[in-house]
Amino acid sequence: MGRDKKFSEQDLWHHTHQLLLSVGYQGFTMSLLAQSIGVSRAAIYKQYPNKEELIIQFMVWQMEKSIENLSNVNFSQSFEQQLEDLLVRMFDMRDLHQILGFASQINDVSLVVKQKKEVLNNMHGGLYIPLQQVIKQGKEEGIIAEDRNNFILLSFIFQLIDMPNHLNMPIESFLKEIKLLILHGISK
Repeated sequence: MGRDKKFSEQDLWHHTHQLLLSVGYQGFTMSLLAQSIGVSRAAIYKQYPNKEELIIQFMVWQMEKSIENLSNVNFSQSFEQQLEDLLVRMFDMRDLHQILGFASQINDVSLVVKQKKEVLNNMHGGLYIPLQQVIKQGKEEGIIAEDRNNFILLSFIFQLIDMPNHLNMPIESFLKEIKLLILHGISK
């Protein structure tokens, strides 16, 4: 029997990401993943005994990466600069919501999956912390009204980023429009 081709964690997560977006959770198989990476299924099964453990670990990794990315906003800048930085970072992770949506489809086939689901659920708050800091800065600078509800603002920003770009606008223009909506609403 031949030796299994080696693959990196980065390769594994890249191909997992692409497959989840293209075929969804139900269409995802270890065979498709192995074929995408160019390795045998056995090579993947050596690290992950089933697709549930692999995908939930991918989700935890993706969430950790996203929280770290959002936390790297330069909070010493003005509110508008922070908002722009945050929007660019959020746009880079716009697939996160779709991918995390598959978590509810993952069966608790093992204790590992059950524990990782709990870890994943507890991580969601980490996404909101950087946004809360930006909103706080906006309120301190008098750009956001003090009485605006933080949770609604956070949800609004997340939903705007999640909105599909059906017009295929250049990313810079799309983000500029989102920023203007956040700052000025639909007023003249």
